[in-house]
Amino acid sequence: MNFIRKYTEEERVKMVEEALQYGSNSLVAAKHNINPVLLSRWKSCYRKYGQTLMQKKSKELDSPIPDYKKQCALLAKEKKELELEIAVLKDMLKKKI
Repeated sequence: MNFIRKYTEEERVKMVEEALQYGSNSLVAAKHNINPVLLSRWKSCYRKYGQTLMQKKSKELDSPIPDYKKQCALLAKEKKELELEIAVLKDMLKKKI
């Protein structure tokens, strides 16, 4: 059975800073027994968000998720109203001529 190790943010930052200092993901990953690809992902988050690696996730959760169904219903309602307005205006124009 494989055991999935979860690292604290402090541990991740320490490993990333170590990799940046030594310039080798492979060596640091081998030393801490982690996958070099995982360390690379942590490094890119570190470069993008600074020491708070988990900031990425919290920003993603804070971003509003658009409600497409609601927006679609509002647009359909607006379309019907505009079509009705056009029909009324055309009718008024015919009566004036």
